[in-house]
Amino acid sequence: MKASFSKRVFAYMIDFLFISMITSFFTMFIPTSKTVEKLYTEQMNIIEQYQEKKIDTEAYYSQSMDLSYDLSKQTALYSIVSILVSIIYFIVIPFYQNGQTLGKRVLKIKVQKKNHAKLTMNDLVIRSSLNQAILVNVLLVALVLFAQKDVYLWGNTILNGLQSAFIIISIILIAFSKEKEGLYDKIVHTEVVCVETTVKEVEDAKCEN
Repeated sequence: MKASFSKRVFAYMIDFLFISMITSFFTMFIPTSKTVEKLYTEQMNIIEQYQEKKIDTEAYYSQSMDLSYDLSKQTALYSIVSILVSIIYFIVIPFYQNGQTLGKRVLKIKVQKKNHAKLTMNDLVIRSSLNQAILVNVLLVALVLFAQKDVYLWGNTILNGLQSAFIIISIILIAFSKEKEGLYDKIVHTEVVCVETTVKEVEDAKCEN
């Protein structure tokens, strides 16, 4: 039986909270520079100025984009740690834990191949790179480290726009389609199913044979 939309949402919420705690734990050992603190202060000042209508939308957007680039460059190490944690949590762990993360284990659902073939590491790499934005985050880190500011800003806008559209379409498909498969499931031919039902179906199939 396919896992319901609500189960997948609650599983993701558990995963999100758990991975946020893990990422925060590791990044707290990275010292925060005075430059980063100054940039965050400037960011708050710009927001306040815009809310108080001291600057117009064009000035707000321009200054925010410049600060976004500077912050991304200064916090690239944080992004790299976050990517590594996501790779381990959403790719490595499910590979060795029967297609389950902590959230999926709690909700008793799992990822499996539609044809019941063995779920491979490549399947999970492609799937998680798309639905967890790992690929987008890797590309953005590469852009902020090696590309010019304008290239990064355009890349950031385009990549995040594409990722958002991809996730929105996937959510609609999971919530309203009969197959309950996101775009990433269709690409790698996976599905999210209820563990108990899957076990019962296997036992029934053995009895029939």
